[in-house]
Parts: sequence; structure tokens; C-alpha cells
Amino acid sequence: MRINTNITAIISNNSLQKAENRLSKSIERLSSGYKLNSSLDDPAGYAISEKMRVQIRGLDQADNNTVDGISVLNTAEGGMIEIQAMLTRMKELSVQAANDVNSDGERSAIQAEIDNINKEIDRIAQDTEFNTQPLINGNLCRRVYSSCQGVNQIECSDGFVAGNYGINITQDARQAVAIGDGTITMGAGQTITDSQAGVIEVNGYQINIQEGDSLNDVVSKIIDGVELTGGRAFVIAPGAANDTQANGTQYAGYEPATSYTGSQLVMMTKQYGKDQEMIVTCDNPQLAALLGISSAASKDGLYAAGCDAQAEFMTDLATGKRMGFADSAVISSKGTKITVKDVNNKTFTFDIPGNVAGTKFNDIVKGQSVMTGGSAKEIIQEVTDVGTMSIHVGANEYQTILLDIPAVTTYALGTQNINVMTGKTAGKSIEIVDEAVSYANAVRSKIGAYQNRFDHTRENLATSTENITSAMSSTTDTDMAEEMTEYTSINVLAQAATSILAQANERPSTVLQLLQ
Repeated sequence: MRINTNITAIISNNSLQKAENRLSKSIERLSSGYKLNSSLDDPAGYAISEKMRVQIRGLDQADNNTVDGISVLNTAEGGMIEIQAMLTRMKELSVQAANDVNSDGERSAIQAEIDNINKEIDRIAQDTEFNTQPLINGNLCRRVYSSCQGVNQIECSDGFVAGNYGINITQDARQAVAIGDGTITMGAGQTITDSQAGVIEVNGYQINIQEGDSLNDVVSKIIDGVELTGGRAFVIAPGAANDTQANGTQYAGYEPATSYTGSQLVMMTKQYGKDQEMIVTCDNPQLAALLGISSAASKDGLYAAGCDAQAEFMTDLATGKRMGFADSAVISSKGTKITVKDVNNKTFTFDIPGNVAGTKFNDIVKGQSVMTGGSAKEIIQEVTDVGTMSIHVGANEYQTILLDIPAVTTYALGTQNINVMTGKTAGKSIEIVDEAVSYANAVRSKIGAYQNRFDHTRENLATSTENITSAMSSTTDTDMAEEMTEYTSINVLAQAATSILAQANERPSTVLQLLQ
């Protein structure tokens, strides 16, 4: 028997320490509710669980981002609702103005309301913002950069990938330009006589030329009347119309003269396209001859129509194929707008300046202006992936939804120059408003599609969060029933080890009996 080393006590103490350690771990799991309280418990499991935890936090934030995206779309749609309501009112006013029972004053009142509606559409388009970012003024469109100054991209469907898209403009669009068939013979000091008085009608708008009107009065009335119909009137030097004119913007390429007597009268539309017409009639041949527009007193009157731009696909010299566009794409034009349509409703529309190719026209010929010269103009539109709003809807990189919302301004809608001062122009306005409504409906439909997509995204995020949380729970959470069973067993072992250790510590005292 030994008293310096109590092996029995050491063995009992080791067993007790092990039981105490296991008991401490069990208590930690029971009190915290976690199976893994540190990487020491299960290094691999702990790494997996922490990765899941980060993923869940990312998914939670992605859900918040999705809610923000929905708020953006709701805000944009709120602006669209008002714009559509105003377009509906504009249609109503256009139909009202097309009725010839309206006087000039009543049509002027209608025109004033339409002008204010257009201003309000532009204001709403500019001021509809989310977190200071405009939503429906084109700010969220994909950026398209042009090789030609002044070209504006109207629409670029999502199906068109980033890259260069080439179009050749073979002929510029043209306004309807009606030029007098003679010169103004009325002198500066001359006034209209009773036999010379009459009515000049421009696109259905009547201009009353009265006895006693001076040359300045007559020309001023014509300028104001044509302006009211959405056109422009001016005079040019005699013979200037015989020169081939390069296409222009403000005065169709002509240089306005400062003197009325002996000049030729020019009346033109401000808008371009073959659907633009300038019809001038006069009920008094003497007045028509005096102003150099004798044909206006004829049965057909003085007539001119505009021209649409003409374009074709550009060929890539390296490949011999169309630059950017598929072989199935078709090209069309209306006024200054060039539209490319492809399968799957892919649309590529841009607006060019009226004189981009420098096409020369002869406006003397009755009817449409005749192209007499000019060269093709190459226009390359570079489509990029920038400009859209990226909503991050996932926990990992590049898990985004891009919001591409076209502009809903009067320029994009095509309503900025609507004129209802005559029954003819009001009739054209009805068509323009119908096209604007279709465009607005397409934009709102796109916004609605985004909203539905975000709703599905939120549901998917919720499901993913639920499944990953369940997986993490099985790895990290304590099974309380199982752990309580373990705790009870370890607790009994600890108590037994404590009792045995007490007895082992008493064994050396038996040596005293040998020493008595």
C-alpha cells in the first residue's frame, strides 16, 4: 500500500474530469440551443453553417431590394396612369375638334388645352422620381450612342444585344413645301380693294383678306394663319425656288427674303413625312394672282406633300452581312423615324434630323418634292448595356434584374406638335393620339411584366430562405430531447465519479492501521 501516489484517485479524477467536460458541453448546447457553439465542435459543419447563415442574410436583403424594385415600378406606373388619362382626354379633344361645327375660337380653346396637356405630360415624365432618380423620362433606358449628331434613339428592345447597328439614310425626310407659282405683285403702299378681297384657306383654316389690308397686313395674316395650322410661311427671293435646295429644318433649306414685293410666297409644314400636306385654296383669282399663288384659285388648289426618309441596312465590310441586324429584320420609315422590326417583337426605332443626308429637293413640281441630289449617310447606333436600373435580387454576384423603362415624353409619344385648328389637322391628330396611346400601353405593359416578375422573385426568395434555414437548423440547432437524454446520462456518470473519487481519497487512510 502506498500513500504518496493514489492511483485509484487519479483514475477516478480523470473519469470525473471527462464527465465534467461532457456535462459542460451538454449544458452549453441545452442553454444556447445550438449544437455548434464554436468551430471546435465541428470544424467542417461550422464552416458550412456559417456559409448558410451568410447566404440567408443575403437572401433577406435581396428580398428588401426586391421590395424597393416593386416600389420603383409602382411609382413609375403611378405616373403612367396620369399620362394615360391625359392621352384619353387628348383623344376626346381631338375628336371634338375634328367636328366642323366648331368655330376658330372654339378650336383655339381646344388647342390651348392640348398644349397644356402636353406640358403636363412632360412635367410628369420629368418629375416622376424614386430616390431623386427620374423613372419615365428616358433616364432608365439603355444608352445608345450615335455616330451622327442629332440622332435620337426612341426604342431599343431588350432582344438587341450590345453592339453596333448600321443604317444607310439614302434620302432625307421632307416637309410639305408649297411654293407660289408666281411673285407677289402687290406693292408696299398698295391696299386690298373690294374686288381683291377674299378668303385664303390653308389646310382648312380660313384667312380673311379684307378690303383696306396693306401688303404687310396680308402677309402677316398668312404667316399667323399658317402658324396656327402647325406650319410656317415666309417669302423667298424671286427665282430662288428654281435652284435645287438642300433639305433644311426651319425654312426647308431656303433663305427667307426681307422684302415682300416681288418675292415668292412659301408655305410649309413644320413636320416631315408623306402624310404631311399643304393645301392652299383661294376663292378670289384676283387675290391669288396678286399674291403669286394663282394655282390656289384652281379646282385642285396649290398642293404639296412631304416625303418620308428612305433607308437601307448597312453592310459590314468585314463579314459582308448586315451590321448588327439579322437577315429576318425589315426596315420602314415614317417621317424622320426609322424603324427596324425583327422576330419576337424586337423593335429598333430612332429619329434622325431632317437634313442628315443633305438631300436636295425640287419643290416646284406639284405634289411631293422630288429628290434631285445628295448622297447616302451612314448612321451607326452603338447599343450598350449601361443606363438601366439594376435591382439585385439574389445573395450572390450578378443575380440582378435590369429595369429598362422607355421615355414617356411628348417627343417619344409623338404628341408634341399636335394641331387641331382645322378639321383636317384634327383628323390627323386622332391618329397620332391613337399611336401615342398604343406606345403608352406598351410601356405600362412592360412595367406590369416587371412587377409580376418581382412578385415571383419574392416568392422564390422566401422558398430559398426557408429551405436553407431548415438545412442550417439541422446542422447547428440542438435536438433538445436527444441532448437532455445525453445530459441525464452524463450527469449520473459525473455523480458516480464524484462518489468513487471520494472513496478513493479515503483509501490511503487505511495505512494508519498498519502504523498503530
